[in-house]
Amino acid sequence: MARLTARRDELIVRLAWWEKIVARRGDVKVPLSAVTKATVEPSWRRVLRGTPGQGMWIPGALCLGVREHAGTQDFVAIRPRKLPATCIDLHSTASPFARIVISDRVPQATAALVRTTLNRLPDDSGQLNVPTAPAPKPAWLPGSSPAPCPLAGP
Repeated sequence: MARLTARRDELIVRLAWWEKIVARRGDVKVPLSAVTKATVEPSWRRVLRGTPGQGMWIPGALCLGVREHAGTQDFVAIRPRKLPATCIDLHSTASPFARIVISDRVPQATAALVRTTLNRLPDDSGQLNVPTAPAPKPAWLPGSSPAPCPLAGP
């Protein structure tokens, strides 16, 4: 089954050997800078758009390959009966695809991984996009005000 990973500045869809044969292509690699949104969709019917292109399309069993949609292409690797889908929307100018959709055992974790990786990419100034809000101090650290004890007397 296809797996979505993020390495350095690339988003990679790793395909099993038989998926590479069926889809007639190798692993899909796109720059992380092309990612615009990462979502989870429980219904496989909602993520399929356009017409089937190169690949294998067995409705309700396996959808694997490239789909043509409004002058762009989507890469799809889903097993409809098995798992929810992780949907990654991309800038079509920076990537050969407008969307990547894969079935995933832990789609929320995969989408969160992509979002976290995107937040750590440098912006145009070379600075990381890491949130700078300070974390609150736990009550047990010195210098923090302890919570009142309900059992202590006046």
